[in-house]
Amino acid sequence: MDSYNLEEREVETISKRNTSYHNHYHPEESSGICVVRRKDESVEDLLKRFRKKYSKSGLAKEIRDKMYFEKPSDRRRRKRMQSIRNIQREQIKMEEMKEHQQKFRQKKIRLQSKNKRKEYEQDDKSSSRQNRSRSYESKQDSRGTHSS
Repeated sequence: MDSYNLEEREVETISKRNTSYHNHYHPEESSGICVVRRKDESVEDLLKRFRKKYSKSGLAKEIRDKMYFEKPSDRRRRKRMQSIRNIQREQIKMEEMKEHQQKFRQKKIRLQSKNKRKEYEQDDKSSSRQNRSRSYESKQDSRGTHSS
């Protein structure tokens, strides 16, 4: 059975089997990371899926960690330092987020005050226009009364 011509659901059923028979006759699928080529899939896409599975599995990190012996005290120290760095990184992110929120609030307040000023200016303009039109009407009325 050629594993490269299988449909996706057939691949899922094969991967669920854990018999020695299956592992013996399909050694390419017995390893922890297996990618079977799909129908009409390019080699680049196949490699991309493999790299993604490989990186998600954490196998490379595990191999690097086990290349040399690390004393348990050194391992604990390294993990403690890593956790401290993670905490510091999170604190920095939180501070940056607070600063961003504060800047956003200030900008919002400035825009609101600017909009209020525009509204006041428009009200002033409209009221001055009304006053002008009233004065013009009163002038017309006064002229009309003189000519009659």
